[in-house]
Amino acid sequence: ENNTLVDLLRRLEAGTGNCSGVGNPAVVRDPNISQEAAAIYAAAGICAAGDIEYVDDRYRNLDTRTVRGIDVGIDYSISTKAGRFSLNYAGSFLDKYEQVAGGEAADLVRAQKEGLIPLNYPIIGFADLIRRDGNPKDRQNVTLAWRLGDWGATLSGFRIGSVYQSSLTLVDGTKYVLPSMTTYNATVDYRFDIGGSELRTRLGVNNFTNERAPLADDYFGYLSDVHSDWGRSFYLDLRLSFGGN
Repeated sequence: ENNTLVDLLRRLEAGTGNCSGVGNPAVVRDPNISQEAAAIYAAAGICAAGDIEYVDDRYRNLDTRTVRGIDVGIDYSISTKAGRFSLNYAGSFLDKYEQVAGGEAADLVRAQKEGLIPLNYPIIGFADLIRRDGNPKDRQNVTLAWRLGDWGATLSGFRIGSVYQSSLTLVDGTKYVLPSMTTYNATVDYRFDIGGSELRTRLGVNNFTNERAPLADDYFGYLSDVHSDWGRSFYLDLRLSFGGN
């Protein structure tokens, strides 16, 4: 969207004085312009342009992004008569995630403040980005493992914090919030000795509570960049290590 706004801004700045090469080069337009379209552009006081064919939206590092947060990691293990237990925890927490416009985007922000671009034309991607459109404030993962002789088992949980979609507004004026999502996995395994080699068999279940991704306004009905919508699934894993390793 910002590319087309830049194209509009460059045309507004140029007026009708110099129409050669005016606009945003990233916005590729049809060279053929109908008389009706030319009349509309002329009435608006800007150079005429054909319909947009495509936008060459290549990524460019023009804006300033500031990210600040903390990562927490805990590893603990203990051996008992009942086996060896270990606990692993990892968490990431965002305190600040902001993006400030630079380059052409800064020109758009300035033009909007000056009234050249209407306020109802959104300039996207700037301001506080925490929880916005798939940037959760926290992600946490914890795993409890047990081993006794040839037996072993794990239980793990993964939590993704809540996010909201900036494009959706509820009737009361608040943003549409996607709640936090927590899934749990479990495994049990046994190790066999086969002629000096070790065969590990593992039966696992992912998302054993059958948690589904929060409903979102996206292609698949959920934010695929953040959530997974795989329901409960089982698997059997066999691993053979030769030479006893």
